[in-house]
Amino acid sequence: MCVGIPMQVKSLPSEGRAVCVGRGQTENLDVMLLGNVEAGDWVLAWNGMAVKKITPERAVQVDKALDAVEAAMNGGTPDVNDAFADIVANTGKLPPYLQKQLEGKK
Repeated sequence: MCVGIPMQVKSLPSEGRAVCVGRGQTENLDVMLLGNVEAGDWVLAWNGMAVKKITPERAVQVDKALDAVEAAMNGGTPDVNDAFADIVANTGKLPPYLQKQLEGKK
């Protein structure tokens, strides 16, 4: 399983590189996959690369989920309804592309 870390772009020191900050760390990420990136943008970082642009709201959502996982690993009892609200809200629902496939078989 891959876990992306939400990070905010602080500066662009050279072409294809961005200094980003998130979850208490600073990294110089490869941003070549993303095209146009500007200071202030939020990205999902994995293995030294920015793999996806995300909204500030999504960054908060991912941080909450990571905080909950960390709390559980340390013996805590996180509020999963808050930390995984996007998943809880969709429990029992198929993603739209799978729902279309199911409807096509009727």
